[in-house]
Amino acid sequence: MRAHSTIRLIVTTLVAAMVFASTLVLTANAGALTRSGQWRVTGQPPSGVSWYAATYAQGRFVVVGHGDKVATSTNGVSWSAHDAPAGGWQSVAYGAGRFVALSVVDARASEMTSRDGVHWSALAGPLGEWTGLTYGDGRFVAVSALGQFATSLDGLHWTITWTRSQFLLNSVTYGDGRFVAVDSADGDALISLDGQHWSFYTISSAGTPWFAVTYGNGVFSTFSPRGLVATSTLGYVWQIQSTRAQQMNAAAFGCNTVVATGQATGRVNNVLTSTRGASWVATPVPTDTQADWTAVTYGSGRFVAVDTAGRIATLSVSGYCGATVATPPRDVSGNVASGQVWTYQHPPANQGGAPVDGYLVTVSDAHHSWTCHAPVYYQPNCIVRGLSNHQVYYVSTRVHNRFGYSAPSDPEWVIPVSQWSLEAYLAPSTTTTLEVQVTGVIANSEGIYPQSPLTLHVGGAQYVCLPSPFGECVFHVARPPQAHLAIWASYTGYGVSYRSPTIDANP
Repeated sequence: MRAHSTIRLIVTTLVAAMVFASTLVLTANAGALTRSGQWRVTGQPPSGVSWYAATYAQGRFVVVGHGDKVATSTNGVSWSAHDAPAGGWQSVAYGAGRFVALSVVDARASEMTSRDGVHWSALAGPLGEWTGLTYGDGRFVAVSALGQFATSLDGLHWTITWTRSQFLLNSVTYGDGRFVAVDSADGDALISLDGQHWSFYTISSAGTPWFAVTYGNGVFSTFSPRGLVATSTLGYVWQIQSTRAQQMNAAAFGCNTVVATGQATGRVNNVLTSTRGASWVATPVPTDTQADWTAVTYGSGRFVAVDTAGRIATLSVSGYCGATVATPPRDVSGNVASGQVWTYQHPPANQGGAPVDGYLVTVSDAHHSWTCHAPVYYQPNCIVRGLSNHQVYYVSTRVHNRFGYSAPSDPEWVIPVSQWSLEAYLAPSTTTTLEVQVTGVIANSEGIYPQSPLTLHVGGAQYVCLPSPFGECVFHVARPPQAHLAIWASYTGYGVSYRSPTIDANP
């Protein structure tokens, strides 16, 4: 039986003005030119320069900041400064034929635009404290420190589409048909398929701050100053990796590499890089340990990073950028049986620079993990045995081609059961939280689990989820009544209604 699902649900709940002339050209010293694999500062600007955002488009790097200047370069090494409207410009992007910059200061002129990145005009713009800006799917999307989202089709006329004051939004990116923003107050990822309607999901734990987010090679990556990196293929479920505890203010993707820059706060000033999204390397930048790198972008074979002291650093990327791993599968699905799980692989959206020749499946719980190497054209691809019934495991898979493994797919929960039938099972729980597992969701004749919601009835309350690609749901019910409590599950799949037997939470 083959299972497939494209929808997931987790049930869980500035700053001096620049003083150099508009004709100033910033050039690198001969010893400061970039060598492949090493960061080099490409110019030492006069005091008072403060950069906060960077982008690359139309063959040009463009850097903006707090003040009345912008800097541009066609190669990332030689820079020219130009006059611009004064403002707290903290985000910049290109789309619809123009560069757009927004201000983090809620001022009368909160926007400036340019057709070429050199000549700028101020506009009223949307009201807010704008911290992030991206362009995708024919529209700009901006986020603010006040929990606002704004969209524009032309970069001139804006609509505030959503406001939630509990969020302190720091960054937004676009990839794989969706916008993803991150928040440093509640610890959430916010997702939209159209830039107007948003939903939010906790990344790791409530209150964990997340700052920069970017997309590349099929993976969203975001960073927390608590020494965490989180990756996801769709933005709903996240894989957590540990790295150095350092605030990363910005991230960018280019030539199969993710680069994140931030504030060293007295440590060795490192930049994080990754080619897979699963392991990260710290690379030094030759500046003092107090440098605060606020933005990074990629273009024309180079990463360019900027800091609050007005410095610009460049990293040249060598090699063939077509030598790529595949993007991760969008999901991994399968079936369960007593003490085992069978998995099927779904091809990646992009196989990378070489044909896919295998998969690596990982099944894990809090204490152990099991791996299985899966061939490409055989089903089931992997069978993992020796598991415990009614234990929640997490399953992910990685694609392999001759350039290596992709990042892992988003984890899916799976629960082995002794008998495959629709039932609600009360797992060992605390006095404040009730864990209910629902297993045995019936697939259709093609082995496709229904996309319709499953409802858990707990006394008079109802809770809803969409079954995982293994036909299961896990619910955590907070503070259940300490009395007899009837629990049962129901759903309608492919025109047929199903109901599980009733159990008592407090017999």
